[in-house]
Amino acid sequence: MQKFVSLPLVRIILAILFVGIGLVITQLIINLLGQVFPADNPIVRIGFTILALLAIYYAYSSYVRLIEKRPLTELSGPNAGNELALGLLIGLGLFSIIIAVLWALGHYRITGTNSWSVFIPAIVANVPSGFIQEIIFRGAIFRITRDWLGVWWALGISSILFGLIHILSATATVQSVVAITLQAGVLLAAAYMLTNRLWLPIGIHVAWDFANDGIFGVGSSGASGETIKGLLQAKLSGPVLLSGGTAGVEASLVSVILVLAVSIYMMRKVTWKAS
Repeated sequence: MQKFVSLPLVRIILAILFVGIGLVITQLIINLLGQVFPADNPIVRIGFTILALLAIYYAYSSYVRLIEKRPLTELSGPNAGNELALGLLIGLGLFSIIIAVLWALGHYRITGTNSWSVFIPAIVANVPSGFIQEIIFRGAIFRITRDWLGVWWALGISSILFGLIHILSATATVQSVVAITLQAGVLLAAAYMLTNRLWLPIGIHVAWDFANDGIFGVGSSGASGETIKGLLQAKLSGPVLLSGGTAGVEASLVSVILVLAVSIYMMRKVTWKAS
């Protein structure tokens, strides 16, 4: 039995199951608590978000302890704050530069502003989402596949799978799926390899999504496709290749070029570190 459980593909499936079960149980608890506490209260919503993060952390740590029987080094404490902060700066900085380029080209236009309260739904949606996706795609799929088949296979498989899950978005296009595969899949894997920990890619992922949804006003709901209110009200226009079309900034050629450039730089740093 232990030999079967130690198989790479089995471990990946078990890791996803542990996280998935933890997510389902957490959602049930939140639904019950929502009958007692006002779910539209910002403090309550942040509290539920923290609860979800703790539950997912515990679910994954349980998998690592029970199945892989090792310390949870990829989410350990030392330097976690510094790595997370750096990731947040990279994610926010990258997205801001992309927006600046699109604005300079005349494809991004600000039409108004919203209250800072729009940050709350952006935090509630993007922080747990980024945390969960990085645990699954970098912490489980990439890490285990790298040990099994090597870096390049792991990079290709995890990036393709990461791009494919975005097909589920209501605004998904072939261009957006290819763009996300090429940029986010490679960038986040490179960020993981730099430290062999998850805090850096988590920071990048969360900050990117938060900038998209909560700040620059170009995000849309994955389920419905409806525009999400950001601090800025804005419109994208111009050729789909540059504006990203219905999928938005993530599908823009500007994003692909700039993010791939940073990804290549990170990959080179990984190579230098290994040599």
